[in-house]
Amino acid sequence: MNILITAGGTSEKIDEVRHLTNHATGSLGKEIANSLKNEAVNVYYVHGPQAVLPENDAIHFFPIHSVQDLYDTMKKLLTTISFDYVIHSMAVSDYELDTATNEALLSEQIAEKIISEEYKTKEELAQLIKQVLTDSHQSAQPAQKKISSKNDKLILVMKKAPKVISQIKTWQPSTHLIGFKLLVDVSEEELVSVAQDSIEKNKADYILANDLTHIKGDQHIGLFVSKQGIEQRFNTKKEIAQGMKQLILKN
Repeated sequence: MNILITAGGTSEKIDEVRHLTNHATGSLGKEIANSLKNEAVNVYYVHGPQAVLPENDAIHFFPIHSVQDLYDTMKKLLTTISFDYVIHSMAVSDYELDTATNEALLSEQIAEKIISEEYKTKEELAQLIKQVLTDSHQSAQPAQKKISSKNDKLILVMKKAPKVISQIKTWQPSTHLIGFKLLVDVSEEELVSVAQDSIEKNKADYILANDLTHIKGDQHIGLFVSKQGIEQRFNTKKEIAQGMKQLILKN
């Protein structure tokens, strides 16, 4: 039996010394992988740069950094190896860096556009500014190993990153997909509704729905959601891992 687990968070490079990342530690993915340690399971573990790792030398580790790294790694694995389950617990960035600029370059670009044409309405001027921001490569700083800090402002323009979870069933339709959804301070009804929307959108079999306000220390309240609704409730990471293990081994 082959299981693919993703854990930790992605990290998007700004330059050679600066990165944008999140607070994901990968501790839940680690717990799930450790629960399978003594079972007849081959675990393939894709993890972000800050993720804590399972204590199991038999696991196949695949370190990644950016969302694009994750996309490329997952595509290669899922198109070359047959997996019984994909447990996609990684906290993946929704955005990646498009360009970096500063207030001087950006204001100069906008000024040049304004004086080159006549704008009669606020809407036309707003459309111009939007165009300059969208065509961000025109005002981007030249590529640098370390972006200069002499300017008062560093302006980062982000673009949508590839949505990896939406591709998993495209790459391998026969696998069972367990996704994860994290919201903050919402009702249980909303949490379940968003999880079921994700199931529908990404062709997932289950979603482990979490609310960040209910994750503290050993406490990790999670709802195991299917198309039909809440299948199980968990109170700790260990309970979640054991629930995943039972699901995997019974099939």
